Amino acid sequence: MSAKAKKTLYVAIFVSLASMIRVSMITDGFIVALSVLVMAIFIYCYEDLTPLYIAFCSGIFSPLLRLTMTWIQEGRFDRITILTLPDFAFFFTYGIFYTLIYKYIVREPKSMRNFPFVIFFCDFLSNVAEITCRSFINGSSLFTMKIIMYLIIIAFVRTLLVQMVVMAIEQYSNFLVNKEHDEEYKRLLTQASIFESELHVMEKNAVEIEDIMKQAYTLYKSMEEINAPEGLKTSSLNISRNAHEIKGDYLNIIGVLKDAYVNDLNESGMDISEIIALERSNVLSMIRKKGYNIDVSARVKANFRVVQSFKMMSIIRNLLTNATEAIGTSGGRIVVSVINEQEKYLITVRDNGPGIDKDSQDTIFLAGYSTKFNNETGDIQRGLGLSLVKDYVENAFSGSIEVNSEVGKFTEITITLPEEIFGAAENEVLFS
Repeated sequence: MSAKAKKTLYVAIFVSLASMIRVSMITDGFIVALSVLVMAIFIYCYEDLTPLYIAFCSGIFSPLLRLTMTWIQEGRFDRITILTLPDFAFFFTYGIFYTLIYKYIVREPKSMRNFPFVIFFCDFLSNVAEITCRSFINGSSLFTMKIIMYLIIIAFVRTLLVQMVVMAIEQYSNFLVNKEHDEEYKRLLTQASIFESELHVMEKNAVEIEDIMKQAYTLYKSMEEINAPEGLKTSSLNISRNAHEIKGDYLNIIGVLKDAYVNDLNESGMDISEIIALERSNVLSMIRKKGYNIDVSARVKANFRVVQSFKMMSIIRNLLTNATEAIGTSGGRIVVSVINEQEKYLITVRDNGPGIDKDSQDTIFLAGYSTKFNNETGDIQRGLGLSLVKDYVENAFSGSIEVNSEVGKFTEITITLPEEIFGAAENEVLFS
């Protein structure tokens, strides 16, 4: 049996179980059951299943279950026709009319706009079919204006309930989708920010390659003046030429990667509160994975727009990551604050970690500096974080950065940015 057939049977069985929740009314044997409402909801939600098959299977299982329960309770089968045929008539009529209405009248896919009208008519017409069947069994017509009005009201109420449930399901589904998209977008922003930082390092390397090219060419010219051996002159010229080609390839790769992964996501910028919230979420995730006991809170008293958001994300991320690694397993607290003071924005990251001694405070922003070691190999990890922070603060945002620390008590890094390149402050935002 195929997976689709199994799912249809499971739905039909569930609908049949729902038929046990019912109220008798109008005439003997006529019931208003929860099964119709449940079946309509399943038909709407399961796009891959055929409504006709769901209705037909429900029309078989529901009366059989009802008959079984009657036999268990009463111990007799003499009312089998009265119990089963009307149920067959109802469910079969429902499936047939549902299919025909969508195929020949609505002629468009199922949607929230047309679905309520279709199930209203299906519900009403199926009840009419059931009453007709009961009239045939009783040998006299059961139709009166009062009964027809009852059938219309029942169909309307059930349709309303179905619509309410379906709308709730749609809202919840949209919420989950939007949440998933939001999380995915945040992840892409973080990755793009990391990627942009690496590209920035590659661009600096390209400048260093150009310096090597110039130095090699200068060396070649100098050797020409002193009539150096031809082999040495050729080698220096080849170094210059190769460096030039490497630089060209390097810049081409950087350009392609920027166009493909960075530029499209960095057009409108982000508020500083959004950047801090995102990076706070990222560092809290890292803290949980590592099992650290560290609290991270933030208070943005001056909220402003950052066009170069990836660079600011790298700044905040590196400061938070360094503070987290400094505290480590000992546990502690990190506080991020943003204030507006004398036409300047001050971003401060403070932690109660081990602190930094006076000698190291002058060197922590140098490229290659790191206090983190690989315990297995003894190698110092690449210290680009704070060097990159200083580069971005000074060159991208025309600001300054300073560190204030006391060994065994705290470390506080403050970034000062000119207000005129961002604009006026907005509302205060608190994260805790």
